[in-house]
Amino acid sequence: MKKVIGLGFGLLFFVSNAFALDFGIAAKAGINGVGLDLSVGLTKTLNLRLSGAAIDIDDEDESVTVGDDGGEGDIDAELDFDYGANAVLVDWHAFNSNFRFTVGMMKNNGSADISGFLVDDIVVDGQLLLTTDLGEIGGDLDLGDSYQPYVGIGWGRGAGGAGGFSFSADLGVAMLDPDVDLEAASTSPNYTQAELDDLLVSLEKDAEDDLDDLEFWPVFAVGVNYAF
Repeated sequence: MKKVIGLGFGLLFFVSNAFALDFGIAAKAGINGVGLDLSVGLTKTLNLRLSGAAIDIDDEDESVTVGDDGGEGDIDAELDFDYGANAVLVDWHAFNSNFRFTVGMMKNNGSADISGFLVDDIVVDGQLLLTTDLGEIGGDLDLGDSYQPYVGIGWGRGAGGAGGFSFSADLGVAMLDPDVDLEAASTSPNYTQAELDDLLVSLEKDAEDDLDDLEFWPVFAVGVNYAF
């Protein structure tokens, strides 16, 4: 991801200089991590902005509810997160001011390694699954695997306006599409490994449904930018 972001920043910087366009750069920190924005002035009020950020998060303990209705239980897991996002955005600086409306596409690069155990007996696809039927549950969680719409508002000196330093801020909402992959070994004669793998597919869907509150992800960042 870092190589892709670096290549994108380099390309945008080259284009802005080659065609003598106004441009700006910002250092920022927020929910998506620490990163950089590079803006190119399309007009005095419209900017094209390439954004990238990343952060490492310490292990987090999470509980995810899985199982059929009436037969639900929890997976208690530890998530080792790598988090970040990159985006292609268009800023409209209303009335040629520092205030901006933003639309664009954002890809959430957040992912986590999952390590946990089923702590309750549950029912999956009508079948009883005991905590003793499987061992440690491993897998991974991806918060997004494609670019999704982003809308927001913000503040910062536009690349097409007057040059100089300014405070910058962004507040918006991005869409996510969480994806969960799980694996575990059968530890009882109740299920073969193939049968357990089929049940794990249902648990993955349950876990994704439990993460539906992440479908709309708040985005907030503050920083300092300079317009050339």
